[in-house]
Amino acid sequence: MRGVELRDMHPRGYLTFDLKEILQCLRDDVFARTWRCAYLECTGAAPRELEAIQTGQVEVSGARLLALAMRTSQVIGGDFLGRRPDEPKPSLVLRAIDSTLWEVFADDDCLRKLSHSFEDVRPTDASADPTSFEGP
Repeated sequence: MRGVELRDMHPRGYLTFDLKEILQCLRDDVFARTWRCAYLECTGAAPRELEAIQTGQVEVSGARLLALAMRTSQVIGGDFLGRRPDEPKPSLVLRAIDSTLWEVFADDDCLRKLSHSFEDVRPTDASADPTSFEGP
């Protein structure tokens, strides 16, 4: 699985997107998976619910994750791990890093969608292993 970095920045130095825009871009791929989160730090109306998912180590549907993302102002850091029902490990990994960029590890189709929807898309370290993001 390959990865990209999403770095679309406003001239004032902050990201012009957040989790909800990534999920909307990959909507069908997101909805086809169940999700967990780990190492989460965020602001807005939904952080407690997202933290409960993390703490309880439960999975939520892609639709539920998108609904929570719509109520989140900013994800500062964290991993979002999506897997299809027949997959033992995540096949779509979204990783927020210090409010400065997002890494996305996915199949080529997802990466192509991101390249068409975001302006500053760069290859990330090819040696990164998304299965290491499985969380606590």
